[in-house]
Amino acid sequence: MPLVAGIVNATGDSFSEGRASAPETAPARALHLFAAGADWLDIGGESTRPGSEEIPPDRELERLLPVINAVLKDFPSAVISVDTRHAETARRCMEHGAQVINDVSMLRRDPRIVEVAAECRAQLIICHSRGTPDDMQSGKYFDYGADVAGTVAGELAEAADCAVRAGVERERIWFDPGFGFAKTVAQNFELARNVGVLRSLGKLFIGVSRKSFIGKVSGVESPAERLPGTLAMELALAESADVLRTHDVAALRQALAVWRRLRRKN
Repeated sequence: MPLVAGIVNATGDSFSEGRASAPETAPARALHLFAAGADWLDIGGESTRPGSEEIPPDRELERLLPVINAVLKDFPSAVISVDTRHAETARRCMEHGAQVINDVSMLRRDPRIVEVAAECRAQLIICHSRGTPDDMQSGKYFDYGADVAGTVAGELAEAADCAVRAGVERERIWFDPGFGFAKTVAQNFELARNVGVLRSLGKLFIGVSRKSFIGKVSGVESPAERLPGTLAMELALAESADVLRTHDVAALRQALAVWRRLRRKN
């Protein structure tokens, strides 16, 4: 059964939570998700929603470090991944006890991030993406040829090779298909149907929670109201995923428990 990673946005302008993602309340929300059964927490201090603007590492760290410190104070063995595109941010967070770097820029924004991963012997999640949050849904990055999953797998493999050359051990690398990043609605669903192709790369870290392509096919505008569609996608991907990244930890754990029981023969 896949592990469950709870999403902790400390940005103040999350696509899914809006102002409810305020940095001031992030420590409490992180502790709540961990208590709800999260196997680890994925904490972000910079919004990467379509159209978002980049913030400097010092401001990002002001948001991230209090969350990391609060979680590790109460749960010293907690697994924490830091969703960041900046090498400086990644290094400081690893020094404060986080163990995983989650780079949604596919190592393009700050190539030094692989050096940090190697030096800290951190786990590294490479998320497939093209362009930047400012322009990734503009349309100019939508050409994947006839095989979306194969193209995504090939680009992720190239990024992983760069990380390995920098000293990151291959077994420490995870792969995120990048649902919602520079992909059309149709491409997201095609990728989901064929995500097993990516299994040959290694461990899969998959996040579809509340994303806009779910809202577009279900007609649900508010991200916070997309839980049923999110659970449908998460269960469809559960067999391929090693980790499912979600906003709704308790709901996903319940759904996975039923999914697991249905798969038993007796």
